[in-house]
Amino acid sequence: MADSAHLIEARSALSRRLRFADWSALRYALLWCYDGPVPKSGQEGDFSQPNLSCWLVRKGRVTVTAAGRSVTAKAGQWIFVAMPSRHQSFSPGAEILSMHVHLSWPGGEPLMEQKHSLVFSASDHPELERRALSLVRLVKRHFPNASAFLSREPCSLPLYLEIQNHLPRWITAYLEVQAAHGVHPRRLDVDDNRLLQVWAELDRLPLGRRFSETALVKGAPLARSQLNALFTRAAGLTPRRYFEQRKLDAARQLLTTPGVSLKEIAADLGFRHGSHFSQWFKRLHGAPPSSLRG
Repeated sequence: MADSAHLIEARSALSRRLRFADWSALRYALLWCYDGPVPKSGQEGDFSQPNLSCWLVRKGRVTVTAAGRSVTAKAGQWIFVAMPSRHQSFSPGAEILSMHVHLSWPGGEPLMEQKHSLVFSASDHPELERRALSLVRLVKRHFPNASAFLSREPCSLPLYLEIQNHLPRWITAYLEVQAAHGVHPRRLDVDDNRLLQVWAELDRLPLGRRFSETALVKGAPLARSQLNALFTRAAGLTPRRYFEQRKLDAARQLLTTPGVSLKEIAADLGFRHGSHFSQWFKRLHGAPPSSLRG
């Protein structure tokens, strides 16, 4: 009875209302999911990612250390992994059901703040596993040879929409678990619809395309100086720098993806030559691309 009352309270917290337009500004995407052995590249090391990672340990155990705190999840337990930085160490032969999802407001601010890892029994929240498995089966059926993130996999529009239709159901289960543990979505701090329009346009802009402030201003309901001032005040950086940060985050992710060459990454991000990409990356990241390669 107590558990039931707690779930009702959690769902009530999730029903807190914002404007429909506010929720429509959310960005969400499935980055990767699988059910099986932990890849060699992820068995142990330091990782820094702005996206949420959730693992159901099938076999063995994992210890995650973040912000000076270590937690261990064993077989039959979920772990919501601390963001953005952590050290992870899996036991030999460990297997997991893994969900890796992007869920943020415009500007990249995560919807959920996960300073410390959360561990709980899978049997306490069976819907989370059920929804995850529906996505895993879908991905495995249509991307049988995929070995890393989905972003570079060829995909038809109907398949993309099918995945996007399944994902919010898992996100809902994820949010209910978070609410049951006293963690609730962070509100959108921007209430200027003109700024949200510009943000959405920047988020839609393909990373391989050159940024054009002239084109952005042409389609925006703001003058150039007003746009830069408002955007910088809200995001802490200019629209150009925001787009560069998006590209840099994608580069970091691709550089840690097995089997993707430097030449392919450069081409995906709009660079004609690998050397140009390397110079750009070192200037923004502070170290060459090789620093992120295994």
